[in-house]
Amino acid sequence: MDSELDELEVNPFYKALQNRFTYQYDQALENCYLLCIPQSKSIPNPVINTDFVDTHILRPSPYFKGQYLTTHASNNKMLSLSDDGRCFTTLQGFSEIADVEILGEELAYNKEYKQYKILILSQPLDTKFIFKKDSAVKTQENNLYKPKLSVTDCESFLYSFAEFKEVLDRLQLDIKHFLKHYMVLPDYLDDAANRLKDMTYKALKEMISKLKAPMNSDVKLKEAIAGSIESFIMNAVYEKTFAVIQEHLLVKDQSLFAKCERIQQIRAHEMGVRKEFCCPLPSAIDELSRLPSLHTPREKLTCLKCTIDNITESITAFINEGIELLQAIQPTDQACITSDDLLPILVTVIAKAKCRYLHSDMFYMEHFMWVSTDLDNLGFCLVSFKAAVEYMMKTDFSEMFEPIVSTQASSEKVLTDAPQTHQTKVRSAESSGPDRYERQINKISGLLEKTVLQTSNQRGQTRQIQSIFPERQLAAVPASSQPSQKKQSSQLGDFLSALQDDDFDQPYGKQT
Repeated sequence: MDSELDELEVNPFYKALQNRFTYQYDQALENCYLLCIPQSKSIPNPVINTDFVDTHILRPSPYFKGQYLTTHASNNKMLSLSDDGRCFTTLQGFSEIADVEILGEELAYNKEYKQYKILILSQPLDTKFIFKKDSAVKTQENNLYKPKLSVTDCESFLYSFAEFKEVLDRLQLDIKHFLKHYMVLPDYLDDAANRLKDMTYKALKEMISKLKAPMNSDVKLKEAIAGSIESFIMNAVYEKTFAVIQEHLLVKDQSLFAKCERIQQIRAHEMGVRKEFCCPLPSAIDELSRLPSLHTPREKLTCLKCTIDNITESITAFINEGIELLQAIQPTDQACITSDDLLPILVTVIAKAKCRYLHSDMFYMEHFMWVSTDLDNLGFCLVSFKAAVEYMMKTDFSEMFEPIVSTQASSEKVLTDAPQTHQTKVRSAESSGPDRYERQINKISGLLEKTVLQTSNQRGQTRQIQSIFPERQLAAVPASSQPSQKKQSSQLGDFLSALQDDDFDQPYGKQT
């Protein structure tokens, strides 16, 4: 979920306008005034009164362009909009001068089909309405919002809410009923996924109904609860569900494992890995080897991310150790792992990790995970692994194996022929190596682009945020976040950066 886009659906102030302050709300719509809605976490319910409402309904100043007045009868509160339309600055009549960031905009229509704007703000316009939190409260909130990865953490988190006990008891009964009466079949795994998904969101709805305001309208808390419920359920049904997935993908798993056994001795540079990236990757191999021992889709997906993180860290450390030599050889170039570099490296790690059920694991992650918490950071990892596995399955690596010298040859003939054979092999490698590596890279890039195209076609449509200025679009994210994204793009490569920026705000699996 995008918290900015979903803010209006749960915002206590927006709800209060529609239910308790209908006169002010109707007047604002009739006159096409600006509705300023501070995000939920900055406005506890007790502070919403007539003064708060009048402060957050704005009308254009009749005297100065870009300035606005509140709807207070005294007309003594004035503020200005920045040139780029991304923040308000309070000028007079407020408790203090402050800049308030505009997180997003919504375009709406009144009964006469005239346009008006709804602005989502980072905080109330007047600092006197801001809820001051002490460090203990902030620490508690951070713990609430922090994604829970292990099953133990998920269970502890859910049981920490006393009001959830009754819901959790019913959820346990639903899980037992599923395990006892539902038959998971290889050709109907989508149906099993949908049943478990419905069970997740049913429990989520009941838990949210037990919370009091403002917690029941906190989008981030809702996501944290949903992710914990999902892991709680999937851990309980793992053995029943995953056994059928293994049966469904038995042939593919066996074929991939046999391929790993065959190619694990091939050296990295022969696989197409750049020379400066050829180094031992024991931590990445050990991390990926943990995959079969994990039970929830989120744990497995996090394992893939940790594997890629370990690859990056190990290669970075390897480069730093020999940085002086690299600078002497290529003083103007800086080594950077791109998507084309990552795929052959992943192939070598997968081959040595010897995961027997990697196809099944990826299917499980893709179809049995629905909650979107942290998927923007995890999703591109699954796509990269899928592309690497597909490349492994479709590539014939036999040309990379060195020919074995016959043991029946006489020692004299071996000594005579050895230098010539070595020279021939060197010439052959020099003549055919670059072409073969180029073909490998082209295959890898094509597979990755194909995988991402399929993912892009499945993603949901998102609402566009209209700018306060005509004919301009304003993204529903703070402008300050953009430079860091660009910086990260240069480190990941254009293709993986596109994945991270665009494709993974939606959950994997079948969408309903």
